[in-house]
Amino acid sequence: FKSVAVSINKNLVIRSATPTGATTWDNWNGQIHVTPSAIFQPSTLNDLVDIVKLAKQNGKTIRCAAQGHSVSNLSFTENYLVIVTDLTQVTVQEDQKYGWTVTAEAGTQLLKLDDVLRNHNPPLTLDSETVYDTFRVSGVVAVGAHGAKTSSGIMSDQLCSMKIVTASGDIVEFSEEINKSEFNAAKVNLGLLGIIYSLTFRVQPMYNLRMTDTLYLSNEWLKPQNIKNLLESSDGIEIFYWPFNGFNPKVSNSLDPNRDLIWVKNWVRTNDSVTLPPQVLEQLRQTETGEINQQYLTITNYLISNPSLTPSITATIWNAGTGGVGNTSMVVQAPDAFHYVPAVEALKVNLWEIGFKVDPDFSNVVTEISFIIQKLYELAEKGKFPINYIADFRIIKSTEALFSTTFNNDKNALYCQMDLETAYGNPDWEEFIQSLGPRYFNKKYNAKPHWGKEWETTPGITSYLSDVLSAQIKQFEK
Repeated sequence: FKSVAVSINKNLVIRSATPTGATTWDNWNGQIHVTPSAIFQPSTLNDLVDIVKLAKQNGKTIRCAAQGHSVSNLSFTENYLVIVTDLTQVTVQEDQKYGWTVTAEAGTQLLKLDDVLRNHNPPLTLDSETVYDTFRVSGVVAVGAHGAKTSSGIMSDQLCSMKIVTASGDIVEFSEEINKSEFNAAKVNLGLLGIIYSLTFRVQPMYNLRMTDTLYLSNEWLKPQNIKNLLESSDGIEIFYWPFNGFNPKVSNSLDPNRDLIWVKNWVRTNDSVTLPPQVLEQLRQTETGEINQQYLTITNYLISNPSLTPSITATIWNAGTGGVGNTSMVVQAPDAFHYVPAVEALKVNLWEIGFKVDPDFSNVVTEISFIIQKLYELAEKGKFPINYIADFRIIKSTEALFSTTFNNDKNALYCQMDLETAYGNPDWEEFIQSLGPRYFNKKYNAKPHWGKEWETTPGITSYLSDVLSAQIKQFEK
């Protein structure tokens, strides 16, 4: 690397590379089960370096895990598994170039990072984050995770610098000032450069966002100009489709997509005061947690074994929740807007997400939202119900991070992130997501998968990605 080696101690004694004693590890939804030769859980940088040196000495490779929300094989290994959740130190500092910055060790949850920044004097915040605040910073960076704020793109684009322990045990710092091309390789690195130890983000003074939820008839509102206009007047937008929400058993045509609503969420920065005091917002989150748990239990108790009940159950859940509440608007602090739903770890779902470049007129965004809705109705006629939870669509700006789904040298390019979710164990899911490959993994869309979600079972995906990422791979390998 041309990047700076922060510290190298070639005579380091391997003193703290002690396995935890655990023999197996499962990811969050139980989809990934790992039986490595040893599991380590470092709590200091020295621990981490020692583990790497031990692996080198014993001829072992290393993979890492954080919160375990990746459902791809990024953490799969038969060698050493390093769990970084005990690396949680956070420091805030002023930087001559960037102003306020925050440095977090690899295992820091966004929840803790938010709390440190919120309680700082002055109060500070990141500019965008993932929806779940239980995610760990190294995980969201390594896979290129993102929120919904259009101008912020992926979370890695808020980085000033990062430190990685390489396979030799060296601690290497990456930043734009040290070497821009290597920094762009490191910002979404999939663990290929070593183990992330710490990340330093740009932060800014705390600000408020007005968060508005609006329901529209899908066949009336889903027009390119509507999406473009809303995006241009917002800091970010997210479009949700809850399957079969217009189902009505009391009419002859009970399944009719023309009755379905689209749920549109948008955020606008504001100087207005927060609508809900912290204690009221906390109570709201607790209530939402209970509701989400109940929704999930209903779906799993009925729909995994009886998929044909999907329209009835999902419509009932919709009408008791968002569909019944209707349009709402509130002002909250930025972190509360980013994490607009509570992180319910008991919610076990299958996840599939791709990113594709948005056409200048936004027509392909409407085309693909409409396609997913129509496809679900076509499959329902055949007795198949692959999505029983939600489909959502976010539009974010491009990035120079080489392996991001939104990589593009055109800084004005926009990407649509299409995310599909279903309760874990849905018997119709696997066939459905495999069938989507030919539509998106081609020269028309050049779509790329979210690395932390399901993509590896797509037929021909390895050769496709080798081709579509060939230029980035060559640059990464330099």
